[in-house]
Amino acid sequence: MAITGTQMKKSGGSAKNYFINKVNIQEAELTDSNYTDCSVRLSLLDSSTGYKYTLYINQNFEKDTAGVVTGLKFPDDLNRLYLHTGTDMMITDSGEPNLDVLVGRDIAIVNYVSNGKYKRNTWRCVGSVDNTSELGAEFEAQTKKGYPKDFVKPNPTANLAERIFNGTSNTKTESDDLPF
Repeated sequence: MAITGTQMKKSGGSAKNYFINKVNIQEAELTDSNYTDCSVRLSLLDSSTGYKYTLYINQNFEKDTAGVVTGLKFPDDLNRLYLHTGTDMMITDSGEPNLDVLVGRDIAIVNYVSNGKYKRNTWRCVGSVDNTSELGAEFEAQTKKGYPKDFVKPNPTANLAERIFNGTSNTKTESDDLPF
């Protein structure tokens, strides 16, 4: 008997519209921002694929009446960056972080399907390369709250159709009128 019907590859998990990359920080520089006190541009390189990413880490500071930095405001993304690279954060009174210690360090980032300007976007939070599942769980928790706003939630029906029509069906012949 010949094979009849459609065969689908079985996946171990649910459909996800994001993936986690382990990247190396190639360059870190302070950039100007009209919206935050501190904006750090990171040039990242995925060593497994050779793909280059750019990620901006933005931070606002708590300041005293003289304008001297006294602490970090929520969310403390800059502290998170230093924490997951295993380096010590030092910020001057004027709000300039020590960026030279970040170059050459590895971090994990989340890239997701976006309905914004680009088809894929990078989440602003970074994680440790030793525990990427924690970063993935945190991203999923944020998507349930509706963040990031440009995240495209997975559509199980579309993903099933994509798997069916992208070469997993081999039963179509020239004589039948079936769509598969």
